[in-house]
Amino acid sequence: MEQGLLVADVAARMTVKNAIIMNALKRRIDYDGQQIVDMVRDSVDELAEERERDARHIERMRGEIRNTGRSAWSESEYGNDDNRTLRHRQEVYEGVAAELRRRAADPEYLERTAERARAAAWEEIGDSLKERATHPYYAGGDSPEYQDARDSRIQLFIERDLTELMQQVKDRPGGKSEKASDEGAEAKPRRRRKRGED
Repeated sequence: MEQGLLVADVAARMTVKNAIIMNALKRRIDYDGQQIVDMVRDSVDELAEERERDARHIERMRGEIRNTGRSAWSESEYGNDDNRTLRHRQEVYEGVAAELRRRAADPEYLERTAERARAAAWEEIGDSLKERATHPYYAGGDSPEYQDARDSRIQLFIERDLTELMQQVKDRPGGKSEKASDEGAEAKPRRRRKRGED
């Protein structure tokens, strides 16, 4: 069960991290601390629901085995000899789901996971921006031609390259967005105030 909880913890953190990156770069959306906590809670609840569905699926398989002597609910066929293994698997899924429900209601866990996700997101964005800043196209120099075109290059960076950067971050190993990470990220966005608005 510990391994299942570890996998779920990483999955929740990665989902929220990717959501922050995607929305910061693509939609220019900021999140405050409570909004990220809510995103973590939603992600943990979703993972708990998945484990509960897994447990119910195993329970149906065991019932079919009791009634017919075998189960064809999956690619592998199970029989009476597999009942102990299936029961253990069901218990693990139920235990993981119960612990995830508890964590979803634990403010300390939610805040800790939210902070780790936010820190990871901005570290990844910062590293990517550093890589881009060293590119000769942006590093520039002291030439008059570069200085004359500096403002337009900065604007082009904002309008075009950040969108490309967002896609690169998404496609990196470990940076691939989980299912619904982009959809779940829509929760409670706070629009960035434009200059001049009061």
